Amino acid sequence: MDMKKVYATQDDSGHWYVIPFEMKDEFHSDLDGLSDDNIYEWDDKYGQYMTGGDLNLIELYANI
Repeated sequence: MDMKKVYATQDDSGHWYVIPFEMKDEFHSDLDGLSDDNIYEWDDKYGQYMTGGDLNLIELYANI
């Protein structure tokens, strides 16, 4: 199993995302520039990382 460091964060609407750690700064920069004109690009880029609910519903793994 490949283990990868991730970052859990919320957007301005309160939706949770678990994204690769190296995308953390880019996520927040893109979030600051989010508008109705680029919402589809946002979804294409980050939609796969959206938890679809409370962060507590996501199973997180640890290599112990």
